[in-house]
Amino acid sequence: MSAYSQIQNVKSIFALSELKTFRMPGGMTYAVVAHNADTGLVCDIWFGDFHTSEQFREVLYFVLEQMQTGAYKYWLADLRFMSSSFLAANDWMVGELMPAIFEAGLVREAVVLPEKIVQAPEGFDVFGAASTVLKNLADGRVRGFTSMKAAKQWLLEGILENF
Repeated sequence: MSAYSQIQNVKSIFALSELKTFRMPGGMTYAVVAHNADTGLVCDIWFGDFHTSEQFREVLYFVLEQMQTGAYKYWLADLRFMSSSFLAANDWMVGELMPAIFEAGLVREAVVLPEKIVQAPEGFDVFGAASTVLKNLADGRVRGFTSMKAAKQWLLEGILENF
């Protein structure tokens, strides 16, 4: 699935409109943050590599800023096509970012992971990085999924079912 197809797929499932596109200095998109104001949902969609931890944090700081407006209570993180590890950001995410997100009013976050373990060219394990962060949060408000349908049902309705 191409980056454009991925955005269109997630946009149609959640009726999202784009807020901000994050690009590499050469112009290539590495993340898009979108939202649905009617449902109170903010979403970050990742593509391939981000090259620096600052690029990774820039996207999540933007999500935090959106949450702090009070307009959003649900967060969808689509990591299915990310190929950079963010395991080095674990302490920052668990110790700083997520407490601020919770304080801003997060009700639920769904993290959509690849259906299988995916290795980036550099050998990074995105599935493992995301799983480690999820385990370290150990908070019922943040759950991992491989099915976008299951993520939507839990995120917006609070229902967990096997699909």
